[in-house]
Amino acid sequence: MNRLLKLLAFIMALVIAVSCFASCELSSSSEDDSSDSSTSDSTDDTDSDSDSETETLSAGLYIDGEKIDTDDLVMLTITGEGIDEPIEVMFDEYRYMYMYLLSYYGLTDDSYWEDNEELFETFMTIVDYYVEDNQWGAILAQMYDIELTDEDYETIEEVMQEEIDSFDSEDEFYYALEASGISYDLLERVVTQSVLCERVYQVLYGDDGAILLESDEEIKEGLQNDYVRVYHVLITSDHFADDEEYADATDEELQAAALAYAEEILAEIQASDDIEAAVYEYAQDADDSGMVDNEAGYMFTYGDMVDDFEEASFALEVGELSGIVESVYGYHIIYRLEQDEYIEENWDDLKSDYISIKFNNYVDEVLAECTMTYSEYHDQLEYGDIQ
Repeated sequence: MNRLLKLLAFIMALVIAVSCFASCELSSSSEDDSSDSSTSDSTDDTDSDSDSETETLSAGLYIDGEKIDTDDLVMLTITGEGIDEPIEVMFDEYRYMYMYLLSYYGLTDDSYWEDNEELFETFMTIVDYYVEDNQWGAILAQMYDIELTDEDYETIEEVMQEEIDSFDSEDEFYYALEASGISYDLLERVVTQSVLCERVYQVLYGDDGAILLESDEEIKEGLQNDYVRVYHVLITSDHFADDEEYADATDEELQAAALAYAEEILAEIQASDDIEAAVYEYAQDADDSGMVDNEAGYMFTYGDMVDDFEEASFALEVGELSGIVESVYGYHIIYRLEQDEYIEENWDDLKSDYISIKFNNYVDEVLAECTMTYSEYHDQLEYGDIQ
């Protein structure tokens, strides 16, 4: 359910932002009060200095330097089959995601964008992706006529009240909202969005009798037919990059050395009396492998791994060893393991992972079929237009 976790992280960041902005603003306010009292005799100089300073822009949208009225501005409209009422994303929600991602990626320094102006379009593509992806609950709710329950509304009220109670007073809470550029309505909408997503997931995949949930027999069949479990040894193309002997080696020479080493290991495994044990031992010993954290091997489905590795793994029979398989990561030696007993022994975890993948793939398909229509202001945006 990584989509639910991602949305929860977004909400937690929103709540934290309110608290952090409150602390900063309250501290700043105290310093300003102190400064005012200590410099009351020099107001003429202060006024003169402030006139020359650049005015700090308030939260909002600025196009060509002019502030736009965003109270009723719909930044994104989502339509599509099964969506009877277009889903609207208001500017304030879009703005918060924009600010959140700037902070998350550490891109709040104006000088960065002065030097990398050409990357802003890429950044905006990321913002759009997250904004659109957060709407899956509202989309599926309409498609399957899912509504919030009385218990859900109680949960929303409890979450909002808990946030208010985290402050010394309601006045301080609302001051924090104002200082952070976040409205009560936005906070409540995002919390509601999260609760709706949880409800949608439970109805479609989570509860017994869920609409789209497969039976245990069907899930086991899917795990058997659409998954594979393997050990593998990986020698990366730059395996010898830190070796003193190869200090002056070119990339091509490093790659050739890595391939020769992988072929040497393959020959030793093939000569072993117990190939499975030999692959496991080499995989555990190889720093490049990652098998140290996956002692039972990798069990994965289509699309989880790079194509070359995936194709080679699925082509093997149980108990069969591959030759050298080259991928963008380097050189692999793959051994296919049985998975019947493994599925039974790890049923709960595998079932949960299987459902999560099915769910996320389905959401991806639904979102891909939707029509996303942005406000006229969207394509005009430059860095600094959203404050």
